[in-house]
Amino acid sequence: MEAFESDGIFWLPGDEGNQVAGRVSFDPVAGTLLHLIGSFSGDGFRLDESPTPEIVLGVAGKRYMTLTGCSVKTRKFESPGFATEIYRARFLFAGHWLIDSPDPTFERMSIKFNNLYDWVERNAVSRELVFSNGRRNLVKATLILEPAEVEKCQGDGYEIALTGSWKIHGSEKNPGFEQDYSLRVSYDVPADFETVTGDLRILQDLITATSDAVSIPTDVTLYIPKEGAEDSQESREGVKLYGQQMPYPRAKEKKAHDMPLSLKGIGGLAAVAGWMGFMRDRRVLTGLLLSPIYGQMYVDNQFFNRVSAAETLHRMEFSNELRPADEYKNFRKMLVRYVPKNYRGWLSQQIVYSNEPRLRDRLGELAEFADIGSLIGCDARRWARTITEARNRMVHHDKGKGGGGSSAELYWLGESLKIVVLASLAKFSDFAEGAQAHLREAEDVVFMAGKVRQIIESQAT
Repeated sequence: MEAFESDGIFWLPGDEGNQVAGRVSFDPVAGTLLHLIGSFSGDGFRLDESPTPEIVLGVAGKRYMTLTGCSVKTRKFESPGFATEIYRARFLFAGHWLIDSPDPTFERMSIKFNNLYDWVERNAVSRELVFSNGRRNLVKATLILEPAEVEKCQGDGYEIALTGSWKIHGSEKNPGFEQDYSLRVSYDVPADFETVTGDLRILQDLITATSDAVSIPTDVTLYIPKEGAEDSQESREGVKLYGQQMPYPRAKEKKAHDMPLSLKGIGGLAAVAGWMGFMRDRRVLTGLLLSPIYGQMYVDNQFFNRVSAAETLHRMEFSNELRPADEYKNFRKMLVRYVPKNYRGWLSQQIVYSNEPRLRDRLGELAEFADIGSLIGCDARRWARTITEARNRMVHHDKGKGGGGSSAELYWLGESLKIVVLASLAKFSDFAEGAQAHLREAEDVVFMAGKVRQIIESQAT
């Protein structure tokens, strides 16, 4: 994900004979831009009529390039008579193999994250010191770098692996070593690009949620399916994926320190596979839950997002009916019959959603499921009532009841919602039994719990 820019030549799929010189640049925040000195249409006088290509191919910086999701930023015809075009691209593939399809498939991907080494909590470096004269003089010092064993876990249609790597830099006189880890996802059947990038975001959200610090991919390599007979297949090189990373500045601001949950804390790769399997159809939850971590926002918005995350999780995984549907249908008809005919249609529409649990009930049930008494040390119903009343006062603006709470109160209530949702997701994803204890004992969670208990007590008085 490091920024770069390279000069090269570019063309459209199937039209390699019409090559245009230009410069491609990538920045984690700004994304990918392609500056052409010329035009793919070849007619500078009718630039406005030129269609926007979906895919652009090229060679730059001694690498083949594929730009997808392209859109025109500017088109100009300038003196002394040449056209220039600037394109934005949603994704950039760089590597040996060109991708000429809008929906490529891949057999596996390998990802590095900025927080992965800290999250894994494994150090493959050890040292042996030999002393003489009663440990007064150091005779020999040996630094041992042990290759990390590849760990694997099978999921539903994919295999997740944790691999280690070493980077050696410096010189013989002043050597340096850097250890890192990668997560690898291998698919039983080649997966389309949307599935692959969706899984990438799921893993990114897992590390962000459990480390409580912005996690961004720093290196993504995708592998195209092999061609030919099984016994004659040649290993195809992977392509590097570049894409805009809006949380990039936040990742530079806050480093992971006191992680609520590490890889070991959640139960290893089995828990990663469980999270990935559960979250594939529920990415909207982490979008709402983690948006205050990935980007700056007002405390009010942060609070609303976390309330929405909790309510959405409850709607997805818990009952949305106070009475069985058939029973309520008959009950509703009975109520409507007791009013004059000219009001029956209105009443029927007014009570159509009255069989759903209220927000307070949803939050209370979710808090009990997450065992909020153990996590935060408060009663689930009182916690749910405090949050619901704060949310309702902000939404309805009832006269004489004041606002929803101070910024500090909304912040800490929002943080408690984050922990309750995370603890619930941990249960659904089959995290290790000790994950709850690790989460409860994290320094930030302990501090937050004290603040939330104070808020609940103050609301009661």
